[in-house]
Amino acid sequence: MKPWLVFFDIDGTLLFPDGISPRNTAAIARLRADGHKVFINTGRSRAMMLHALPPGLHMDGYICGSAYVEYGGSVLHNSTVDDETVRAVCRYAASHGERLCLEGVDKLYTIGDVGMIETVDMTRSLEKYLADPAKLKVTKVTFFDPLPADFDARFPALRRIEFATYAEGIQQGYSKATGMALLCEKLGIPRERTAAFGDSENDIEMLDYAAKSVIMHHAPAALDAHATLRTDGDEDGVAEGIEKLFYGDET
Repeated sequence: MKPWLVFFDIDGTLLFPDGISPRNTAAIARLRADGHKVFINTGRSRAMMLHALPPGLHMDGYICGSAYVEYGGSVLHNSTVDDETVRAVCRYAASHGERLCLEGVDKLYTIGDVGMIETVDMTRSLEKYLADPAKLKVTKVTFFDPLPADFDARFPALRRIEFATYAEGIQQGYSKATGMALLCEKLGIPRERTAAFGDSENDIEMLDYAAKSVIMHHAPAALDAHATLRTDGDEDGVAEGIEKLFYGDET
């Protein structure tokens, strides 16, 4: 079989409360051994992603926060949130007593207690950090309190994605499909040889871009229209999907 590019969401797809299952890890390793290229494609920034991946899971590259793309240890693309927007969201949060996290390439910067580990708390020295926001290398912004009603007008450079307990502001013009297209071009592999694994609405662009797409058993019914198949289980769903798509369901 010619090499494919295979993309995996993390949360609710690869990663569950008990971690990443050994069966999923083994299935991904098998893909790599057979010459396919495997990538994380996550809404998390690179810094946030590194907290989630166990050392035994080896990938060829990463798409993080839609706007950062890495392959073989080299950065292929890294768009950061502009200085004006970083200042605006931080000053809004500070003045309204709201919590947020600036998710960067290397570090996570927070305002307020967001219950995350290994973050840099900017609250007491906010203006020092905002003197040169480019140094923070912010890929996306995560909001932990209700968004302002005028979010789109207030922060036009960000596209909001709302979840039950938080919301993300990602850079306009980017989605989980953006990095996939870049990697196809870079590696000379056509879109017809791409596969994607996801579980939620923010995976739709990724699922639609891929030639074959797998959704986890718990994924919302609305995702069926965007998927080649739905798995029978969750924690080992990635392995199940790999076996069905690439190895004729050997189980």
